Amino acid sequence: MRRIDSRATLLKRRVKVVQNRAKVAGMIYLLGLLALAALAFCTPFMTGTAVTKSGSTALPVLTFYKPLVALFKNGLAGLKTLSLEQIFNAVTAVLFLAILLTVAIDLLRGFGKLDWLFKRRASYNNGFNRNMYAMDDLADRFTSSFACILTLNILIYMFAGEGVKLTLYAYIAVGTGFAVHFLAGVIGGTVTVFSTGEKIEEQKRDHGLFTYFIRNVFQLAVVAAILYFLTKESVLFVKCKEFIDQIVVKKAGFKSVNIKEYIPAAVEAVLWIFYFAMLRHAVAETEFNRNCLQGAGMKNFAICSFFAALFAGAWVALPYIKIGEATGLNKNLAIVAGVAVVGFLFDCLAKPRQKYDYDDFDADEYIRENGYPYNNTII
Repeated sequence: MRRIDSRATLLKRRVKVVQNRAKVAGMIYLLGLLALAALAFCTPFMTGTAVTKSGSTALPVLTFYKPLVALFKNGLAGLKTLSLEQIFNAVTAVLFLAILLTVAIDLLRGFGKLDWLFKRRASYNNGFNRNMYAMDDLADRFTSSFACILTLNILIYMFAGEGVKLTLYAYIAVGTGFAVHFLAGVIGGTVTVFSTGEKIEEQKRDHGLFTYFIRNVFQLAVVAAILYFLTKESVLFVKCKEFIDQIVVKKAGFKSVNIKEYIPAAVEAVLWIFYFAMLRHAVAETEFNRNCLQGAGMKNFAICSFFAALFAGAWVALPYIKIGEATGLNKNLAIVAGVAVVGFLFDCLAKPRQKYDYDDFDADEYIRENGYPYNNTII
């Protein structure tokens, strides 16, 4: 006759399973971070920019600094005679440098979490959860690098203007990032917490991952649609070039600037801020957190999409009050506002079905909250 396993044996087995999940998810995040680092350092995501000249075979990490060196070629005196092209080439180089530093720092911090990721024994303060905490830290490092690569490359693409083309490596990087995000996110979402007290207990999730997976997919669709239509109507980067040309290059002074013409660009700048916050949430592991809807940052997408819709709507309305160059309804901006509204509504309404536990059900509390007796058929 087969011996019945004790509670301690079953708990030990369960702890091992959960720890192995955390190790797998953590290693996927680390390998994904390594892949993104290799792509960011060694491959051009676009051609036609100051750091990735068309036809160049040199690694971007070895050539990105040249626009910065050219900036000081003639010493400090040469800064007074800079051209507009030199300034924006330097801006592109600084953005690329920010990508390299962010990815390198995240990679080093990620390797520092390997000790905790492979711990098996419990500690006094953290119990059996050190693997989970290391996995969470690796997820944060991966999200930081992935979001930085996406955000700053979008800025580089917009600043570079016409003549810029995305390369195959850009699509590979985006595909790699999304694959790691979903695979490790789903595995990591099933990693539970073990309480440390008088007795060890597993604290399971309140809901499954399916609803949160659909929410995240929809969020990515929203940010992709907004980016597609917003880049078609962007005036911010053109106006930035005009402003710097007037103030820095031509030294015409602020009196030559018509502030009213820059109002649409200012509205767009705020819209980009909320958009990048939406993008950061969509590529983060937030939707797969163990606290479900009560998790930290779960309302960020809804809040940012609401304000994105507000400023996109304001931008659409500007021509009707004689501000800006466009006249009439701008369909692309109207679509941006509409997509942001849909994203806000979906994020507010897409919630998992609430589960009721008869053991935890308190009839008196139900009556106090709802004002009428409960009916077993509706529970």
